[in-house]
Amino acid sequence: MTALAPPAAPATALRAPLTAAAATCCAVSTVYLTQPVFPEIAASLDTGAQSVRLAFTVTTLAYALAFFLFGPLTDRVRTTVLGGSGAVAVALLLPAAAAAPNLPLFAALLTLAGIAAAAVPAAMIALMPRIAPPGQTGLYFGLIIGATVAGITLGRSFTGLVAGWAGWREGLLLLALLNLAAAFAVTRLPAPPAPPAAANSPGLAQAYRAAARMTTHPPVLRPLAIGSLLFFGYLGVITFLTYRLRGEPFGYGAGAIGAVSLAGLIGVAGAPLAGRLSSRIGARRMVLLGLALVAAGIGALGVATGPVLLTAGVLLVFLGVFSCQPAVLVLLARAAPPERAGAASSLYLLVCLLAGSLSSAALGPVWSAGGWAAVTGTGAAAVAGALALAFLGFPRTEETPR
Repeated sequence: MTALAPPAAPATALRAPLTAAAATCCAVSTVYLTQPVFPEIAASLDTGAQSVRLAFTVTTLAYALAFFLFGPLTDRVRTTVLGGSGAVAVALLLPAAAAAPNLPLFAALLTLAGIAAAAVPAAMIALMPRIAPPGQTGLYFGLIIGATVAGITLGRSFTGLVAGWAGWREGLLLLALLNLAAAFAVTRLPAPPAPPAAANSPGLAQAYRAAARMTTHPPVLRPLAIGSLLFFGYLGVITFLTYRLRGEPFGYGAGAIGAVSLAGLIGVAGAPLAGRLSSRIGARRMVLLGLALVAAGIGALGVATGPVLLTAGVLLVFLGVFSCQPAVLVLLARAAPPERAGAASSLYLLVCLLAGSLSSAALGPVWSAGGWAAVTGTGAAAVAGALALAFLGFPRTEETPR
């Protein structure tokens, strides 16, 4: 993809993508903040933990579907306006959710916050190829993709850690402040215009139809399918890891579960490194390597009975996800029409997160019937499917760095 803005000076070249990554991380974390504190929220709102998990599923589904809403907009409006507005909305909705007296109102406000949060990563990932210097698109993609997965990890750890010394409501308030600061930072990012081809295209309704039609184009469909299988497998396992760690042999509380999830943030370094490495070894090889790491991590989690193997499994899973995502996006960027690049990247996030959201519901009966072994087995099978598709679905010419 061609950068539409001149390269930044070397001393400040990464300031913009790092700022965008931080804003993305804050926004995404709000969608997953309930995961480590399901029982605490249930007790506070006088409901069952399963009801809170269902509310989480609804929030993540709304967040995922919102990418289809914002995707075509990123090709037509300034991304800093779109991203900043989403962060402000999140900052206003979280305190309201913290003050909610019952589960229906709490779930409704979190669902609205999830929709608003999607505007931030949708806008920031569309911005990256427009400001990336030549040859650095993979690195810039890597930073934002790393931030999305880091946001999931932060959301699964932050409220758990805060709940350990204050309360889960205080965790929501702190995240609101972080999103408010992110909104201010986003407004100071460079704001190149949308691609001319998109600006001169027909109406917005046609843009949405064109985005939907991309799902029938095989070169676009393959990266979408790989991302869907990956997110179904890894997010399903990570979601039920909370229940695994509360039971034997671990018996962890919210704070300890948050600390385990936070360990996954070490894998953030994998995304920008993978973005650079994929330009050397080829995107296809990078996808295969990342998926293999995820499969190994799920295998380690499946047999872990102590903190060492548990931590190793979490690190491998997140390192693999961080490493794989930028390379898949590079393959998608090659396949999508340039004037619909923003819509294509948002469509990718949509299908990935939709698959991750559905995994929470789909693996519920699996957990009830077969426990942790059945959950990790199902997750590993999904990742194996992604590996097979990456190996067989792309020509070996995709291994040639570009």
